Amino acid sequence: METKRILGLDTGTNSLGWALIDRTGDNCRLIARGVHIFPEGVKIEKGVESSKASERTGHRALRRAYYRRKLRKLRLLRILSDNGLCPTLSQPLLSAWRLRKIYPATDDFMSWQATDDIAGKNPYADRCDCLHRKLNLDTESDRYKLGRALYHIAQRRGFRSNRKSEGKDNEDGKVKSGIDELSKAIEREGCTYLAEYFLKLYQRGERIRTHYTSRDSHYLEEFKAICRKQELNPELTEKLEKAIFSQRPLKSQKTSVGKCPFEPSKTRCHVTHPDFEEFRMLQFINNIRIRTDFDSQPRPLSANERKAIIPLFMRKSKKTFDFGDIAKALIKKSGHAQFNYPSDLSVSGCPVTAALASIFGSDWQRGIAEVYVDAKDKSISQITDDIWHVLHFFENADKLRQFAIDKLQLNEKDATSFSKITMPEAYGSLSRKAISKMLPLLRKGLIYPHAALLANLGSVMPPYEWNIEPMREAAIDKIVHHLEAYDPKTTPGTLEKWLKDFLKETYLVTDEALKKLYHPSQIETYPKARPDNEGLVLLGSPRVSAIRNPMAMRSLHQIRHLVNALLRKGLVDETTEIHIEFARELNDSNTRQAIYRENRENEKERAKHAIAIAEHLGIDASDVSERDLLKYRLWTEQKGICLYTGNQIGIADLFGSNPKYDIEHTIPRSAGGDSTQENLTLCDARFNRETKKTRLPSELPNYAEIIERVKFMKEKADELTIRIRRLRTDPSMDKAKKDGTIQKRRSLELERRYWLGKYHRFEMESVPEGFSRRQGAGIGLISRYARLFLQSVFKRVDTVKGAATADFRQAWGIQEEHTPKSRVNHTHHLIDAIVIACIDVADYQKLATAYRRDGYHDREKVFLPLPWSTFKEDIQQIQLSTLVSSDTPDNMHKRGRRRIGDKIHTCDAARASLHRDTFYGAIKCNGTIEYTISKLLSKLKKEDIEKIIDPVVREKVRDAVTRLGFKEAMASTIWMNEEKRIPIKKVRCYAKHVKHPIFIRKLRDISSKDYRRHHHVEPGENSKYALAIYAGKDAKGKEKRTFTIINNLEAATHYAAKGRGMDNTAFIPQTSPQGLPLLCILKKGTKVLLYEDSPEELWQASPNELQRRLYIVTGFSSEGKTTLVHNQEARPADELQITYGRFAEDSEFRSKMSLRHSQLKALVEGQHFTLDILGNISFIK
Repeated sequence: METKRILGLDTGTNSLGWALIDRTGDNCRLIARGVHIFPEGVKIEKGVESSKASERTGHRALRRAYYRRKLRKLRLLRILSDNGLCPTLSQPLLSAWRLRKIYPATDDFMSWQATDDIAGKNPYADRCDCLHRKLNLDTESDRYKLGRALYHIAQRRGFRSNRKSEGKDNEDGKVKSGIDELSKAIEREGCTYLAEYFLKLYQRGERIRTHYTSRDSHYLEEFKAICRKQELNPELTEKLEKAIFSQRPLKSQKTSVGKCPFEPSKTRCHVTHPDFEEFRMLQFINNIRIRTDFDSQPRPLSANERKAIIPLFMRKSKKTFDFGDIAKALIKKSGHAQFNYPSDLSVSGCPVTAALASIFGSDWQRGIAEVYVDAKDKSISQITDDIWHVLHFFENADKLRQFAIDKLQLNEKDATSFSKITMPEAYGSLSRKAISKMLPLLRKGLIYPHAALLANLGSVMPPYEWNIEPMREAAIDKIVHHLEAYDPKTTPGTLEKWLKDFLKETYLVTDEALKKLYHPSQIETYPKARPDNEGLVLLGSPRVSAIRNPMAMRSLHQIRHLVNALLRKGLVDETTEIHIEFARELNDSNTRQAIYRENRENEKERAKHAIAIAEHLGIDASDVSERDLLKYRLWTEQKGICLYTGNQIGIADLFGSNPKYDIEHTIPRSAGGDSTQENLTLCDARFNRETKKTRLPSELPNYAEIIERVKFMKEKADELTIRIRRLRTDPSMDKAKKDGTIQKRRSLELERRYWLGKYHRFEMESVPEGFSRRQGAGIGLISRYARLFLQSVFKRVDTVKGAATADFRQAWGIQEEHTPKSRVNHTHHLIDAIVIACIDVADYQKLATAYRRDGYHDREKVFLPLPWSTFKEDIQQIQLSTLVSSDTPDNMHKRGRRRIGDKIHTCDAARASLHRDTFYGAIKCNGTIEYTISKLLSKLKKEDIEKIIDPVVREKVRDAVTRLGFKEAMASTIWMNEEKRIPIKKVRCYAKHVKHPIFIRKLRDISSKDYRRHHHVEPGENSKYALAIYAGKDAKGKEKRTFTIINNLEAATHYAAKGRGMDNTAFIPQTSPQGLPLLCILKKGTKVLLYEDSPEELWQASPNELQRRLYIVTGFSSEGKTTLVHNQEARPADELQITYGRFAEDSEFRSKMSLRHSQLKALVEGQHFTLDILGNISFIK
């Protein structure tokens, strides 16, 4: 009998269990197994998912914004200095600020910027003076006043909206509403310009920086008014305006746009392109089916009906509308009618096309061509592209309006309308090239699958048939007629085969040419793997443009590493059969969030049910069994009614040693039904055993009554469908709101799928072939691509559903039914992998047969023959001997890559938190250095009041809190000197928690005191890079140890210097200051093998003993304590009880322990041993 090798893979978001078996007939033999743990591809905190790089890139974006602001100031200061509008600043001084961060702190320059409230000298007063008084620019003081006013405008500058994002209901909308409020406030105060209003606030001691300001309507208008009042020459005005208000264009995101599945070299089309809008509209219209009183069956729309509804898509005011609008228009024309779409379905319009048509007329393309100045020698399509590119890439509405006047010869009103066309950022799924090939076919009324199949006919058909227009049109009509004759019920083969056979017979098209045809469901494929230089066929990169899911991509990369390791060892080859199960959490991030939300809701519901059951039974909630919880949930779901008999179920009927109601399988286990909640109901025990037995509900004599009782499930699903349709998104939404809407929709879809699945099981008249293998929630795109990826090497890849794995765990006696799988130990992944590997297609039928043979009902267990005789014993032993491999990459040494022009440059890219964000000051108090923090009064907490350093300020704040209460006092103005109108805006407080700060860089204004020359920051919990332990013997021969902590900042500095070729020998000293030699270096994720007295304990240790001693470093403290977690431990670290004290061979097993540097006796991974991805350990001699 033939033996086949099978690799079982159990994939998760951060785990990969694997098992390799040989199967001969019904007998299996385990060859190898293991578990690999790796970091998730995303960062998840409190259930909120974000990119792992988001914090780092956020800080980088802020640094770049600061740097660009500095460059803007430098450009302006050069102009001001050259024109005598500020103290002279030489080129070397400005260059030192730009290149070496040395601020030009000359006395004159600092005095020019200084404010003096007593003398009334402040930038707001200077701006108002420049607005209302013609200065004498022959005097230095007036010139400096003008320069200071302009410099202050550059320092603030205000918010400028990107024209393309206008109309978004996002943060920009919040800013713009704040700007509108400010403009109204300026008007109410009787002011004309921003400076006038802010000066009043400044004099009243009110906050200024909390207001949203507009660059154009506030600052630019004020700037122009100042230039007019001071009669500055146009050349200088232009230079100043450019220096203050110019903005770098946003970086193009074109490189991040996905590729077209039909034309892999082309990027996907933007949704605002007129061609895409027409494509989307025609695709929808061609799918509409109508049935009037004169129609025997639903039919496509006629030409007149299509013409009647197209204007509905061309309304500027409605970017989306309900299908009800289309239905009304068609009913007016045809009378009473039925449609294949609900009236509340959201339909996308053609807003950009509609806007262009309102300006240039219904034949807008020809209208543009007639007035476009640069239209010479260009086709209509090229002109349309020109105009669309202008609309898409121009960010400034004024420049767009000027383009419309100059290039399109529009009047002021139409040019303004043209400049207001919004272009939200979103892309379709196909390229312009593919869309342009489909549009002629869609205009003929073809549905999308037919149009896609025929779109690339030009590359397939013989030239003599295609190049002559009449012959081409005749051929298309003939092919379309043949396609429409296809009937899936009576025609053998697929639509694609039907078409290809016709083309081969009629036009003698070759098989090679037919490969160029598009396929409606075409997706990117992986090339077949080829042997490398050593003759090995290995998996290549899993990257494809269709997968943007970092969690799924991380999982695919780990599969690649594991499978390639097995290929290199010769344990598998292309004939090996792959069985793989995917975690549903590998779905897209919005679906994952919906699943997390569903799980949280289930946990809350479970806790409520446990309390209710406990109260009824008089027990503790923690003692309620999973089986009783399931019964209670089904009871509440069924509203306390038996769906089979209609009898009322009392809560007392559910529990006890002989309950009156069973948990019943709607689709019997003998017919291939699973044990998911979709397939479970509460049923009268007697009815279940005597009547229902192993029959489908549709086979029961009272089926009509049963289906009537379960109608509430269908109604619930229909209600959810309506709610789902109401949750609409459009390209103008910002990402956060769109994601939130999609997550709500996904949550409702999960709930709807549950109710529909439950209802359809009652509707079934027979169980389809393979139903048992297809049950359970798949993960769509990821599953499909993972199979294609593995099929680039292996001939057979089968996907196993999670529900099936649970069924076989129970049937083989390694898990109790209705009991959740234990997840406290990582080895549950390899147990699942063994089960997955052992499941054969024939085993599904064996499971169903076992249920029939055993006359299964809810209180009995069904067992299948074990995969091998000692299966259960081996599973127990495997858990004791498996070394879990893990991957915690040290990315500190990695170099960043950045494209500048045509070249790619490497740069520093520390992929870790170097320190906490807060800067602290320092003062000397009673001879001791204390660290301080400045806080806005509005951000002060009640407990901070006693930490205020200045006793006068502390007393005034304390007095205000006593009089007004804390909240009101913080919201009002607290005066330092009310007579002189000097408010308290910030306070300095002691930061007692800061003990050992890091000095990161020098302050701009250098103090004479050493401790006040630097910015101080805290290292932070996650900023420790490594712990170096040193060990040696003293004069008496007694071991002596010490340690040092290397923080991330030191490591980043080291690797940055190394990249520049500098000396790095002192990064981690090889000896301690006391002269002790380096013993080991520990980092987070480092694995260690513990011993009690001597490393020799480990050389001949059994796998079970090695597994017991293998721990992973999860952290270390400033005092040199190392936290270790056992390699198999799967629970969150904060759920584990930590124990202290050195490791002893006869001590109890400890999941988590803390050891002082002097207590750690261990071999360290990388220095003394290696552990590969397959779980094999090798000692380094």
